[in-house]
Amino acid sequence: MTRIVLTIALFTLTKVGLGQQVNIDKIRKEYAEAVKDEDLCEHNLEVLTEGAKSPTEKVYLAAYQILLAKHIGNPFKKVGQFKEGKKHLEEVIKENPNHIEARFIRWSVQVHAPSFLGYNNNILEDKNFLVKNLYKLPNEEAKSIIYNYLKGANPYLKGGQVFSATELKELAQ
Repeated sequence: MTRIVLTIALFTLTKVGLGQQVNIDKIRKEYAEAVKDEDLCEHNLEVLTEGAKSPTEKVYLAAYQILLAKHIGNPFKKVGQFKEGKKHLEEVIKENPNHIEARFIRWSVQVHAPSFLGYNNNILEDKNFLVKNLYKLPNEEAKSIIYNYLKGANPYLKGGQVFSATELKELAQ
């Protein structure tokens, strides 16, 4: 009996003390997929909630909080969840205004958010920021994921949101 209690206590302490390790590369890759996959969204949100420490991890925590709203049926809870994630995202951007992935996440959220939420004021600002700064992102895989996402979204964008051929070329650097 003592052995069982000790084992449970050790497991609990290990889990609490270490948390789940955040694999930001995996979470980044799964961002677009989590829009359609509720289980994946919830799992990555749990991992990030327990372990997000760096600004990049906090950006994806906010992103997954926002994505979770897509999977909630109750409209009041859906809006509340969206607002919580939005608040966290804006806090990270306020603390790290030149964080490229934060600006990408905000751009992607604002482009896809329903207009009645009124969260679309920074689309062009973030688009221009990404065009001018994506090349500075040190993680080549992250840069590639973001570039491919932007290029793939382009046919669905409207007006000033559309990336011109010149802008896409600049983004590809």
